[in-house]
Amino acid sequence: MKKAVHFGAGNIGRGFIGSLLYKSGYDIYFVDVFKELVDNINKFKSYNIFILGNDIKKEVVDGVKAIHIDDEENLLKAIEDADVITTSVGVNNLYGIGEKLAYYLERRFEKNDLPLDIMACENALFATNILRDSIYNNSSENLKAYLDEKVGFPNTAVDRIVPNVDIEKETPIDVAVEEFFEWDIEKDAVKGDFDIKGCELVDDLEPYIERKLFLLNGSHATTAYLGYLKGYKYIHEAILDDTIDKIVRNLQLEASFGLNNKHKIGMDKLKEYSDKVIERFKNPHLKDEVVRVGRDPVRKLSNGDRLVSPAKLSFETGLMPENILYGIAAGFAFDYKDDPKAMEIQESISTLGIEETVKKVTGLNETILIDKIVKKYKELKSGKIK
Repeated sequence: MKKAVHFGAGNIGRGFIGSLLYKSGYDIYFVDVFKELVDNINKFKSYNIFILGNDIKKEVVDGVKAIHIDDEENLLKAIEDADVITTSVGVNNLYGIGEKLAYYLERRFEKNDLPLDIMACENALFATNILRDSIYNNSSENLKAYLDEKVGFPNTAVDRIVPNVDIEKETPIDVAVEEFFEWDIEKDAVKGDFDIKGCELVDDLEPYIERKLFLLNGSHATTAYLGYLKGYKYIHEAILDDTIDKIVRNLQLEASFGLNNKHKIGMDKLKEYSDKVIERFKNPHLKDEVVRVGRDPVRKLSNGDRLVSPAKLSFETGLMPENILYGIAAGFAFDYKDDPKAMEIQESISTLGIEETVKKVTGLNETILIDKIVKKYKELKSGKIK
């Protein structure tokens, strides 16, 4: 049986990546930092996935195992003959995972030189490149030669909403997911005998990554930030607000203008994808809280992420991204006290002011964009939402 090692046994790991690996016949080893989660996976050895569509369906993932990230002996055994290694740990954690993987891959290489594919399944542009670079930076010259020849590092685009919805669980590791999913993988970077059902191997991944990051993740974050400011609890409530719906659809149009100019995807196809995204947000079964979707605005408002990147792309192609900038401004007004990263931004605004904070967090240099974000932020703080 093929073996998969997946770092990150959270909802995405279990409800999306683990599900498709299981359906593809992989023996799955989850790796995580949380002892209770690891213990529960090893105790129950299976979990239910509740699929939230028009009705609620249930699937079972069976025969899974888990390893604590500090359990060096068992983690080495799992990695030594793995066919694929995947992650869903958050892009900021990839550097540390890469450092650990370099150590284990060195040990693996001492015993065999079987091909292997390593993929970071994160909401970020070319996340596998980040993981790959961290591995190489911590590798010996011999290991680098093995990596060059036998290890594939395909970038991926992953898309499935996995909310923290309150469901009646049969085990503590059950998870709920939306029905829709998409997993696109960079075909030419694959080195092993690769077969994961439900994924699509593509020649050029960048259009898929940017389409998803801008039109889904950017829209999701904007819906969350505006919904928070207007007092909504859930995404499906916020997107039914006519004002928010209009801003989000116009944001998608601005981002699509840039995407089509860059990748020649076709505005009709981008409109179809955008409309499907809005319908997914309206799913009442997800009960996806705006504070969950909006969490960590430091990352979500950073250069290269879901809002600043499409704003720059749209601006560079001749269209002022008024609605994307509105989403960015709303992110700076997201002052949810239980989110440390949101509080980090609020402290910076108090200390440095909004303009300097915008520059620091977004990395933007374009004065006109910064000035518009600051203006829109002040409008939001005064209680005005378009």
